[in-house]
Parts: sequence; C-alpha cells; structure tokens
Amino acid sequence: MNLKNAIVTICTECFDNTNDWYNWRKINESVLPQDIKLPDGNQYKKNIALKTKLHEKWKSEIELSKKGELIEYYIKTWGGIKGNQALALQEYKTSAAKELIEKGVKGIASWSKALVVHDHNKYAIFDARVSCSLNALQIIYETKEKSLYPLLASQNKRIIKANKTLKLISKEPNWKKTNEFTFYKEYLELLNLCANELNTTISTVEMLLFAKAEELIEKAKLI
Repeated sequence: MNLKNAIVTICTECFDNTNDWYNWRKINESVLPQDIKLPDGNQYKKNIALKTKLHEKWKSEIELSKKGELIEYYIKTWGGIKGNQALALQEYKTSAAKELIEKGVKGIASWSKALVVHDHNKYAIFDARVSCSLNALQIIYETKEKSLYPLLASQNKRIIKANKTLKLISKEPNWKKTNEFTFYKEYLELLNLCANELNTTISTVEMLLFAKAEELIEKAKLI
C-alpha cells in the first residue's frame, strides 16, 4: 500500500454526511472579520464555510490592508499562531502564493494558512498535526518506501513526543526525507489525488489528517 491509498482508506472509514469528526477548537464567531457570518451546524460545516467566505472576500477586495486583515485573522485568531514577528506576518499577508511556497518549510504553518485564504480549493494547510498524520499512516499501513514529512514545532506534548520518535525511526534505510522546498507541492498533489478518488475537496482531506493526528500517532505507537 502507498500513502495515497492509506489516506483514502482512513477517509473512507470516517467520511459521512456530517463529518462530525472535526470537532477541534470552536470558532469564536464574535470576532469574525469584516462582517462574516457562518451557518448553523457543526465545526466541520462552519470551518468549510469560513474558508469559503474568507477566500471570497479576499478575492473581491481591492484594498491591500483589508486583504491582509483576512489573512492575519486566519493565522493569528483562528490558527492561534501569535509568535510571528511583524515583518514575517506582513510577508505572509502581502506575498504572492509562488513567493510563499518558495520559502520552503520555514513558516509553513503560517503561510499555508495565508494560501488557503488565497484559494481554499487549490491550497491546503500544512502544520505539525498534518505532518504527524502523514508520517504515522506510513507506519500503520507499512508502506514500502517511506517519506518523512518535516517535523514541525508544536505546543502539543503528544505531537512533540511523536516527532522525537519519528526522528529516530526515520534513520532506518527505508525512510527518506522529503525535500523542504518541494514537498508542499507534492503534498498538494497527494491531497488532490485523494480528493478526486473520494469525490471531495482537498480541505476535507486535510481537515481529517489534522483531526486524527493524535489517534494516528497512538496507533502507530509513536507515543
């Protein structure tokens, strides 16, 4: 089995009409930017709607400062990443997608959120939880050739522990490190292959990888 098939397998097991497996931190709807309103429903439905509305406003907005507000909201308020320096945040708010992708792994948990605002159907978030899930799935499903996705910093103690274990395991001959400057494009290609086979969106596939991270690292015996 390869990684694509592993992702399709867990998605098939989890996807249903509600996708209530996505119950991560509730969106604080009192601080949504620029009069955005979300529909009733669970956190999966609200987060899909949020991505759509942020993108629509960003795409139609002419004023650069207001476009930047939407990205800053998604990185800092929604994403909880408050440690970016002002210059870095400004770069994420104003740079073109190509420029951000060329940065490689540096700042990816932030700039990939900016790209989702640019176009949630084309780009997806990559963060420590997603990375752990991708690495864990290769262990669980015993893929022959294993690619180590970048081990990103996290405040989650279980993710930190899993990353330490992965760092040791990845020294085995059947593991190779992904290229820090090209892996994001490869990650998007992987998500698209899965989404097409499952008749869903790359956002939904990414959200499942995010939501299931702790369950998968436990199943892979990384913690």
